[in-house]
Amino acid sequence: MSTPEMEAAFAALFRQPAQTRIVERATRAAEFRQWAVTLTEPPQGSSLQLDDDGFLQEIGTAKPVARYARFPTSAASEHLAAAEVLVSDWFNGAVPPPAMSRSWPSSVLVMCRSAMESAARTIWLLGDPDREVRRQRCAAEASSELGEMLKWAGQDHEASVASGRDVATFEASAAKLKTAIAKAKEASGTVKVPGFTAMTVAGAAWIDANPPKHARELLDDKPFGLLMKAWYSAGSSFTHGYSWTLNVIDTQEELYGLVADLLMTAVLMTETAVSLFEAQMLVPGEQWQNDHLPARLRPTITEWAPRFWDA
Repeated sequence: MSTPEMEAAFAALFRQPAQTRIVERATRAAEFRQWAVTLTEPPQGSSLQLDDDGFLQEIGTAKPVARYARFPTSAASEHLAAAEVLVSDWFNGAVPPPAMSRSWPSSVLVMCRSAMESAARTIWLLGDPDREVRRQRCAAEASSELGEMLKWAGQDHEASVASGRDVATFEASAAKLKTAIAKAKEASGTVKVPGFTAMTVAGAAWIDANPPKHARELLDDKPFGLLMKAWYSAGSSFTHGYSWTLNVIDTQEELYGLVADLLMTAVLMTETAVSLFEAQMLVPGEQWQNDHLPARLRPTITEWAPRFWDA
């Protein structure tokens, strides 16, 4: 009769070395590099086009749902593409890490954490099958982002005054932003944008409830939301310059394991966000095709697209 210790030992024997998992997942992450920088218009009759049809034109953005939903995943894809370059340098000897380095992978972990947050934003914005919910969430996102833009404008105004630059157009620009914020708030109803951690948790919970068909081997029937919280905390420690994570890493293999796990989480969340966006770019009756994305996403996109056609 097997014991938990024996089962764990056998599992360890069949588990890929962490370095191998890092390289494989980094390679997978890089597959979205071209998609990130290649923008396409939502086709007529697609869910995204209908979401934006006549919606929130007062804020000066022609396609607010498509714009606010796509940019976060484009950012996540770029972060992961950059992480792949670092991993490639790391293991191919271009920039060899010192023996038992605990700080070297911090840049990869930080980019993974950022990718998780950004991808989760797209999942939150587009994940509900109800068009009105998606619109309200995108309106709330617009209000939040425009508010940050207004805050920056005030800071830039102060810097310009201090530097002796012309600020004659500031008041008119600020007034225009305030009007747009008010319109977006009105369209958002009572919806509020979750904070960064809450947004990331919500994205992982959505994946638990809607496991991507193409990525079952990454999920492996595990509670993704619970695992994500632990890995997100570890990534956050490096992001904020905390050293506590170093106290729980005893070996090089454990360090590599942490990198592999965070890469897996960031890749899975980004693939989910990309698949959600692509599913809502698909017109009923058409087959999905995008040369800038791996064909392995097809089963997920094909499964999800009908959820949004009658929204």
